Amino acid sequence: MRRFEYMLWLLVAVFCLMPCGVSAAETQKDLKIQEVFQRYGKKRNVTMVELSNEMLETYGMTRYKSITIKDDPEALRFTRQCLEADQKGARKIKEVTDDGGIVSAYYQLKGVEADINRFVLFKVSKKGVITLVYIEGDLDSDDLITLLFTKKDL
Repeated sequence: MRRFEYMLWLLVAVFCLMPCGVSAAETQKDLKIQEVFQRYGKKRNVTMVELSNEMLETYGMTRYKSITIKDDPEALRFTRQCLEADQKGARKIKEVTDDGGIVSAYYQLKGVEADINRFVLFKVSKKGVITLVYIEGDLDSDDLITLLFTKKDL
């Protein structure tokens, strides 16, 4: 499991270096986590990443958006609230809680389109850094795990 988390964060870190290109208005319209991206995306101590179509096609994705928020307890509270709302009806692939709060989660959400899967990944580091990732695409949860484990040359 540690290797999975390491590869997930490696993937997120690499994507942080990529150019942006997907409109924020198009991303996860029906989800509460959209509010996290809108509210905190342009604030200090925050890194937000959206991938261009060219990058998305490489990984079988139609949408990728991530946000990393440093040292903001209010953002953590708000993000957990949004996750709680969005995970209703979702498939919990992984969820870890500590002191009553989610510290790590991997959900497969109900798709808006039949052949498009949606995933939310969430993690709070021991230092309180929040990472939230939203992915849409024709890949399934096994494909995403395989991608995280095998794309070591990113």
